[in-house]
Amino acid sequence: MDYLIVVDYQSDAERKRIDYAIERWKDRGSIEKPKGTVIHFSGADVDEFLDDIYSRLSVGKDSVHVFAGDAYSPNVDEQSESLKYNTDMDVSSVEKFLNYIMTKLSASYEGTKNGVKSYTAYTKKGQAGIDVRLSEGDKTEVAVVVRGYGEVVSFIVGRIDKELKMFLGAE
Repeated sequence: MDYLIVVDYQSDAERKRIDYAIERWKDRGSIEKPKGTVIHFSGADVDEFLDDIYSRLSVGKDSVHVFAGDAYSPNVDEQSESLKYNTDMDVSSVEKFLNYIMTKLSASYEGTKNGVKSYTAYTKKGQAGIDVRLSEGDKTEVAVVVRGYGEVVSFIVGRIDKELKMFLGAE
């Protein structure tokens, strides 16, 4: 089965990450990143449109490939893993250490909403969203949620879990 995949990337950095994925997958299938443009045409007069396109190209229809098909919805869901800790340490100390971890992961701060700090981390394994909530009570509660696709989620969770367990003295 052949698939035409159209990816609307938002930046040159995302384009480079897509190129990296293509490079990693090139031995597992026939993957080609064609030169030119991708056109999504929806309508009844596709042959008339193609006739117009052919007339504008030096090699005519030989450089145009047309695939008819339906949109495909892959069965790939975003993954999510959570970490929770309770400690006697004060919120300020834990928050400073979490900032250190986010810096170590090169995670960029996205903002705070309803007491949850959100970050985005980019690794060679992919991109992950990280949400951190600290709650103060009898003990300080630390809740971390990591979201993403592929192996990046378990990779990031493993790194955060290792660092926090060492810092908090938990096992």
